[in-house]
Amino acid sequence: MTISYVENVRPEVLPSGFPLKKAPLEVASAWLAKFQEAAKSADAKQFDNLISTQGVWRDVISFTNDYRSIAKPNIFKAAQDILTPESVSNVRLDDTKPPSLENPFSDYFYVESFFKFDVKLGPGVGIVKLIQDADGEFRAYSLFTTLDGIHGRPFLEGSNRMKGKHNIEQSYDEIREGEVNNPKPSVIIVGGGHNGLQTAAHLKALGVEALVIDKNKRTGDNWRLRYKSLSLHDPVWANHLCYMPFPSTWPIFTPSGKLANWLEHYVDVLELNVWNSSEVLSSQTHFNEATRTWTVTINRDGRIHKFDSISHVVLATGLGGGHPKLPPPFKGQETFRGTILHSSGHESGALWKGKKALVVGACTSAHDICADFANNDVDVTMLQRSPTFVMSVKKGMPIVTGGYRENGPHTTTADLGGESISKYVAKLYHQHLMRVVEKEDAELLDGLAKAGFKTTKGEDNSGFLMSALQKAGGYYFDTGASQKIIDGDIKVKQGEIDHFTPNGVVYKDGSSADFDVVVFATGYTGFKDTVKGILGPTYADKLKPVWGLDNEGELRSVCRDCGIPRVYYIVGNLSAARFNTRIAALQIVVEQKNGDLKRYTIEKQKD
Repeated sequence: MTISYVENVRPEVLPSGFPLKKAPLEVASAWLAKFQEAAKSADAKQFDNLISTQGVWRDVISFTNDYRSIAKPNIFKAAQDILTPESVSNVRLDDTKPPSLENPFSDYFYVESFFKFDVKLGPGVGIVKLIQDADGEFRAYSLFTTLDGIHGRPFLEGSNRMKGKHNIEQSYDEIREGEVNNPKPSVIIVGGGHNGLQTAAHLKALGVEALVIDKNKRTGDNWRLRYKSLSLHDPVWANHLCYMPFPSTWPIFTPSGKLANWLEHYVDVLELNVWNSSEVLSSQTHFNEATRTWTVTINRDGRIHKFDSISHVVLATGLGGGHPKLPPPFKGQETFRGTILHSSGHESGALWKGKKALVVGACTSAHDICADFANNDVDVTMLQRSPTFVMSVKKGMPIVTGGYRENGPHTTTADLGGESISKYVAKLYHQHLMRVVEKEDAELLDGLAKAGFKTTKGEDNSGFLMSALQKAGGYYFDTGASQKIIDGDIKVKQGEIDHFTPNGVVYKDGSSADFDVVVFATGYTGFKDTVKGILGPTYADKLKPVWGLDNEGELRSVCRDCGIPRVYYIVGNLSAARFNTRIAALQIVVEQKNGDLKRYTIEKQKD
């Protein structure tokens, strides 16, 4: 009897081994031949035998029409269910990336091979990491397959770029004004940040007209209007936008205002249709089950526009989700003579020069705001309620950024490399990397401990990774605030607020302090509130959990079924956006052409 699905399979260690004696090209070519034979013959047993005991097959849309990381105990059943003689064809090595022997850690060797293939929907790309098992056979410890295009619908880039026109009657500016003011979209994208704009760019490259709407007055205001000292903590090599990478003179760490201006420039150069000062009217927006289309009504700066026959709505409204979240009012809070803010309302420490500030929270925003206060001669205290993972940007970041580096692989190659392993395998990688990071940051971590700041090594000593994937927080990449804590420029208090007084707060340990301003860096209310405000409560109730990992380690509801028909939720940082927005665009085009994707989900496999 075949077990339909084994729950909670987690790889415990990376496979150990010795340097391989066979040439990588020989190993990869032989395995790929078996892969094609097993897939084309729909031989589930043979396919299962291609995967090592702790192996994982991560597929993005190409075979499963979903984001799946299928562990070894579940691969046989999955292969039985989804493989047909038409499943795959034309499997071949990627000639631009020859198979190679990789040795990222002292006892971990594998042959890595990039390859290409065709499935029913379109061309695909893959990466396989092959290890030699005890019986001498080479099997996949990690197999990654993803859809990379659609048959008959090439991306209009490179050799497929648009030709352009000669001798046109209107000026370019007149043409663009008409396109923006009189759009005929089949897709509405809510949110004009890096996710929304790159989704629009991919759709445009696939010949699909999308309209991006954003509540802010200018594109980029989601970055421009945040606190003035904000800059990205990820390096430039990880943050390029699709089709238009940053110039080679761009700083490694980008000021938020500079990124905001680039997003505005991105819209102009890529000719994306964006309506600012606009919002969806939820009461006049609904989904038609019969036609599988949306009617979307938009208020654009006071003028009402109704769009029928919208195939998809994309929600690219930010990782926070919902509204700024403040804790329930504390006893005595109404008597406090100072100012209480959410971190989203913080503008500049200069407004509080010479005053006393309390920042509640100890992750990225809290650190940045505390540093801003300290830089402006504010007597600032950070209230830490739970330990935080801290890693320096200077020493730690180069260790964990993988292919994202100066003179590194092309961004697309680095993206595929990062996506090629499941999140739970990535956790094992990070356990190795964090041991190196901890040694490099030893002086920093020791100084923080002496200053009373509590740090953590992360889930199972894997650092920030799982915290970021599960709750999008819990860590800080140090850009200077940690040294200010060590030096005493930022005081640290452990504990919780018990109640407010007219002049400050009393903590639960009975101690007290006076403050002029209290800033709560306490997150946001969640994605349901976002959907409720955009599409209304009926659709908010349909929304599945967004973010956090499912049983296989895939992000829940991101660029996949989110519970609301023909709606894609896209959130995540700049590096993840390049890959995921492309995948979302491909799914939209497929569904416009063929109807709703039939997804081979975990639930489907269990049936």
